[in-house]
Amino acid sequence: MNELKGIGIMSGSSLDGLDISFCEYRLLDSKWDFTFLIGETIPFDLDIFEGLQNARQLSGLALTELDIQLGIWIGRTVQDFCTRHQIDPDIIGSHGHTVFHQPAGQYSLQIGNGQAIATHASIPTICNFRSKDVIYGGAGAPLVPIGDLALFSEYDVLVNLGGIANLTIKNGVEIKAFDIAPCNQVLNKIANLVGLTYDHDGALALSGSMLNSWYEALSAIPYFKLKGPKSMSNEWVAEEIIAKLPNFAPKDMAYTFCQFVGGQLSQQLADSQYEKILITGGGAYNKGLVKAIEDSLGRNVIIPSPNIIDFKEAIIFGFMAILKQRNETNVLKIVTGASRDTSAGILYLP
Repeated sequence: MNELKGIGIMSGSSLDGLDISFCEYRLLDSKWDFTFLIGETIPFDLDIFEGLQNARQLSGLALTELDIQLGIWIGRTVQDFCTRHQIDPDIIGSHGHTVFHQPAGQYSLQIGNGQAIATHASIPTICNFRSKDVIYGGAGAPLVPIGDLALFSEYDVLVNLGGIANLTIKNGVEIKAFDIAPCNQVLNKIANLVGLTYDHDGALALSGSMLNSWYEALSAIPYFKLKGPKSMSNEWVAEEIIAKLPNFAPKDMAYTFCQFVGGQLSQQLADSQYEKILITGGGAYNKGLVKAIEDSLGRNVIIPSPNIIDFKEAIIFGFMAILKQRNETNVLKIVTGASRDTSAGILYLP
């Protein structure tokens, strides 16, 4: 049996902090398994938070400086995490923070310098998981299906309700996965309109009513008529959804957008008999969103433990780093649309 201990790091578009997971990954009889050991979400330092908020508007020089600054901070944060918990990981898998994602132009930029992380954490680090796939003609997303297949094999459908909602559907040996719709990026922005950082427990959404005209306008956007594989960039969400939010009561906008996300998910699972549907990501705590999804699907979904809700993506990036270290496939062409499977990522040594 092969055993490796890995740290996974995720910085999502919601900017709610740096997710750090520490897991033991085991390969036995050609099957992978894992044990979740520790996880924490560390808030960003204020200057880094503000830099990430404005990253797309920065000059090339300022963005390069932010890349190094973020990498140093991540490395030191991981070093402190390891010291406090007295752990000695074999590898770090860091997703980085996405600034630009334009697969049509064959580029996807995540910052958080890998050499800075490896040096300041004193741990080998693998990052830049998307670039190889987009060079081979893929969408560079989604990346998590490799972990959904290997580590969460008991579920038929896996939905991550993060800044962007994405979906993995398994049907025997076949798999489909893609971004469904904007999610917490939009819901958080709506909550900001009433002075909230986010919609705690979905209370705002649960108090609202349907805005049929806005729902129909959202549904008419061409992206939502496309079949997968497809991916959605943060730039697109900012320009096409957030910048065009209508001037309605925030509670009604929150309710309607939850219904829209639920409707998009239901549309992708129409006429299916999938039984085990797992919901993770911050949106799993939004009762208004979960209710909208269950109402749209006409069935209950599975809400796992907080460790899996909060750290599933980080867990998978730790796993992807181990696969890269073994020179094994960690990005699947069947879900990204690339011309080949790849073993993606760049290794940095301390």
